Amino acid sequence: MAASHHVPVLVVGGGPVGLFLALRLAQANIPVTVLEAETEMQNETKAMAHQPSIFPEFKSVGLMEDLLAAGITSGPLCFRKPKDGEPIAKLPVKPGMPTVLLLPQYRFWEILEQHLRKHECAKVLVGHRVTAIDQSAGDTVKVTVQTNDGQEKTFTTAHLVAADGSHSSTRRLCDIPFEGVTLSEQLVATDIVYPFDKHGYLDANFLVDPDNYGLVGRITKEGLWRVSYGASAAMEYDEIVKGLPAKFDAMFPGPRPLEYNIQRIAPYKAQQRCVATLRKGRVMVVGDAAHVTNPYAGLGLNTGFFDASSLAMALVSVLSHGAPESLLDAWAKARRDVFLNVVDPMSRKALARVKDADPDSLPERDPQLKGMKTGQMPMPPSLATDVRKLEGYVEG
Repeated sequence: MAASHHVPVLVVGGGPVGLFLALRLAQANIPVTVLEAETEMQNETKAMAHQPSIFPEFKSVGLMEDLLAAGITSGPLCFRKPKDGEPIAKLPVKPGMPTVLLLPQYRFWEILEQHLRKHECAKVLVGHRVTAIDQSAGDTVKVTVQTNDGQEKTFTTAHLVAADGSHSSTRRLCDIPFEGVTLSEQLVATDIVYPFDKHGYLDANFLVDPDNYGLVGRITKEGLWRVSYGASAAMEYDEIVKGLPAKFDAMFPGPRPLEYNIQRIAPYKAQQRCVATLRKGRVMVVGDAAHVTNPYAGLGLNTGFFDASSLAMALVSVLSHGAPESLLDAWAKARRDVFLNVVDPMSRKALARVKDADPDSLPERDPQLKGMKTGQMPMPPSLATDVRKLEGYVEG
């Protein structure tokens, strides 16, 4: 017979969003267990840019000081043409201006895990893959897990949270539709050692071109850079690798032949998708399990953190202060609205911006680039949800 365990909140997925949610709950003395299918965190950079809008959330859980010590704050932003690097528009960093925090995802995870380990009411179980989910009991969810050593375990929980990424098994097992589109191109993220800064490149550079668009962004002070670009969706991995020299020749500044060191190549589908609902019964969905978007607006991971922070606040209100379960429905609707009405259109515009066919006139046509040139940047809409304003919320 499978061993059985009960916990008030069970989180599937031990990435940054899942651990951030667990930390928020643990700090409110809510027992939480995180189930992670992998046995160890992969040493990958992945999403690395954290917008200033999320900093108050990081500060509220005591992460900010450690994150700043481990990462770097991004300097100026520039839109430029590929290859010769001619600037189209620059955003200088002025004193007091909030800047983006750059931190490879594996380092972010390490810091989160260190903070979570301080709380006895929080557990992270690695090598635990969810194989079945049963909500027939009504007041609890039964979760069946296969461990990497062949054991079968069952967990029961009042609230199950899917934070297991864009290929979420939890979402699939709960039959939650993932609505939206796969775009006509795939995106290729590469991590490269190359002296972009010696050629005048700033910490964040968007290359504007209908064919050779992309992002060149600093990852570390030691010279590692993220280069992201678009490729035909029909291209296989081997074709992408074979085509890298020609692609980089069309994008990179500097003398030829180019000399660089590729450390990572990661093609992935460019998608704009959101679940039909972020709550189904006692299952909630957050982060990439709930929504995916292209990276050119830098909103994906930050939106996931806002999902986690707001859900933690809603769950604390329900579990500790007697708020009705309907608060979770209000939360789910509010978060879906943020993605559909803010994140999705902003990220689509960001991708269209770098693919523009007339970069010389773009600063006169595009509000963001126009603001960069005039020094009057438009205020971006908020990605946050104020749970205190949702129907049913009860203050502690």
